[in-house]
Amino acid sequence: MSYWVQSIIMLQEKAQDRERLLLKFIKIMKHLRKLNNFNSYLAILSALDSAPIRRLEWQKQTSEGLAEYCTLIDSSSSFRAYGAALSEVEPPCIPYLGLILQDLTFVHLGNPDHIDGKVNFSKRWQQFNILDSMRRFQQAHYEIRRNDDIISFFNDFSDHLAEEALWELSLKIKPRNITRRKTERDEKT
Repeated sequence: MSYWVQSIIMLQEKAQDRERLLLKFIKIMKHLRKLNNFNSYLAILSALDSAPIRRLEWQKQTSEGLAEYCTLIDSSSSFRAYGAALSEVEPPCIPYLGLILQDLTFVHLGNPDHIDGKVNFSKRWQQFNILDSMRRFQQAHYEIRRNDDIISFFNDFSDHLAEEALWELSLKIKPRNITRRKTERDEKT
C-alpha cells in the first residue's frame, strides 16, 4: 500500500496535482484513524513521509499537516503516543502489525525458553499478553459493505513503482542541489 500511494503521487505531472493528492491521503488518514485502522494509517503515513516524497517541495501548511500525523508513530519515545492511542480504542481496531511482530520478536529473542530446565512462563505470559490484545480487537467487526468497484480500483495494490523508480522520479521532479523553485522572474533573466 505504501509503494502504491507513493506511485500515485509521484506519477502526477503537475506539482499542484501531487499536492492535491498528498492532501487527499492526509484526509484519508484522518478517516482511518477514526476507524482505528492503524495498519493502513501507518502504511499511508510511511508513504507520505518517504524520502522520495518528503524531499519534494510542499506548501507550508501541507508539511505542517503531515508533521501533525507523524506524532502518533514517533519512535523516539518507544511509540508511546501509539501505545496510548491503542490502549484507549474500542474495537473494532486494526493495530499496526509491524509493531506487534516487533514486540513478539523482542520477547522471543530476549528471553530464554527455559530457565533451570523449566518452562519460562514469564516469557509465555508476555507473548500471551501481546496476542491477547490482538484477540480483543477482533471481537467486534466493521460495518462496511463490500464494494467491488473500490476493490477493483485498488487492484490489490499491485500497480506500483519499485523503490528505485520512485527515487528516479523524485530526482526528475526536483534534481539534486535545487533548493528553491524558480520564479517566473528568475526564468526571464
